[in-house]
Amino acid sequence: MPVIRERLNLYLTKPLADELRRVIPPRERTRFVEEVLARELRRRKLKAALKASAGAWKDEDHPELKTGEDIDRWIEEGRKGFTRDWSKEWGENA
Repeated sequence: MPVIRERLNLYLTKPLADELRRVIPPRERTRFVEEVLARELRRRKLKAALKASAGAWKDEDHPELKTGEDIDRWIEEGRKGFTRDWSKEWGENA
C-alpha cells in the first residue's frame, strides 16, 4: 500500500531554517524533519502514558514482591519459563 503524503506549510525562525539548509542537503530535508517529528511525537506519547499510569502499581496489591529477595525469586521463576533446548538446531555439542 503506497504511503499517502500531505503537504504542510510550516513557519520556522530564520536562524533555524538557515541552519537546516546548511546542515541537511536539499533532497533530504523532508525525510529529516519527518524523522525528527515522529521521534518527538513518540516521546511525548510515551511521556503522557507514563504520567497516566503513575500510581497504577500498589505495594498492597503485590505482597509477594515486598523484598529484594522476593523480586529476585520472581525474576528467576520467570526466566525458567523461557529456557529452550537448542540442541536440535545447533547440535548436541553446541
